[in-house]
Amino acid sequence: MTEEVLVSVKGLHSLDNAQEDEVEVISAGKYYKRNGKHYVLFEEAVEGSSQTVSSRIKLQQERMEVSKKGAVNSQMIFEPDRKSESWYGTPYGNMLAGIQVKNMKIEETRDVIRASVEYSLELNYEHMADCRLQVKIMAKGSESFRLTD
Repeated sequence: MTEEVLVSVKGLHSLDNAQEDEVEVISAGKYYKRNGKHYVLFEEAVEGSSQTVSSRIKLQQERMEVSKKGAVNSQMIFEPDRKSESWYGTPYGNMLAGIQVKNMKIEETRDVIRASVEYSLELNYEHMADCRLQVKIMAKGSESFRLTD
């Protein structure tokens, strides 16, 4: 994997009333591997604002961490058979986010890393949505370096 990568992060939230909300971020990023863990660093624009969010994804076997700093501050940990809780800071205030992973898969090839996770999201101890997160990291200069599958 090259240091320069293209990162696609797609999230889908299915709310209790069957409404679905999908968000996708595509950004250039920096990749490195240290102590058997994959790291990707990238910037996200905040819709309707000039602010940005610095994001970091850390992947290892059966675990993914997504950290954000800036207009939004959070550290979400996705790990099967473990409920994680962390503070999710927004300009409107802090919320306690609980994540319970239902299904998780991480695949790695020479030029692409894919991670998908299905999870239940709680905010302040109330179930908010069933969610799906898909991460695709593509090496610059590879055949996989494109926006479509």
